[in-house]
Amino acid sequence: MNNHLNIVLIGFMGCGKTTVGKNLSKKLSYPFVDSDLEIEKEIGMTISDYFKKYGENNFRLIEEKIIQKLASGTRKIIATGGGIVKNPGNIYHLKQNGLIIYLKASAEHIYNNLKNDFSRPLLNVEDKYTRIQSLLEERKSLYEKYSDYIVEVDGKAVDEITKSIIDYLEEGYRL
Repeated sequence: MNNHLNIVLIGFMGCGKTTVGKNLSKKLSYPFVDSDLEIEKEIGMTISDYFKKYGENNFRLIEEKIIQKLASGTRKIIATGGGIVKNPGNIYHLKQNGLIIYLKASAEHIYNNLKNDFSRPLLNVEDKYTRIQSLLEERKSLYEKYSDYIVEVDGKAVDEITKSIIDYLEEGYRL
């Protein structure tokens, strides 16, 4: 395994990037960073509040600045926001020192994780499930296109997902 790469987790909101990232961090002794938390530190408010006040386009500009900063180091686990793939600049920065792992989840899995979560600005709609399906369909090909490795997460425990990633890093990925 190349010990100098960042391990970057991408995927739709609610697919488990933060949970899996923290678990990977423990197992690999790499520091864990959540790009959404870093963004909130930078803007001094929640992403939800920022969206309401300044809109998605302004948020995406801040997001790229933070991603560029996070991607510049090595040996980190980076959990990204679900919309990270909408900006090719983000992917460019992340791929410089990173291996991108897509945590692939079905709309049902995501809905079950997020049905009672009202902190996600893009899901503050009447029909959350339909919105998840629509956004997932819009982004799925980008997640697949930009990933170096895909892990199906539906029905799997965090340790099982983590093991799959570690096995890939140790056996399946050669630079």
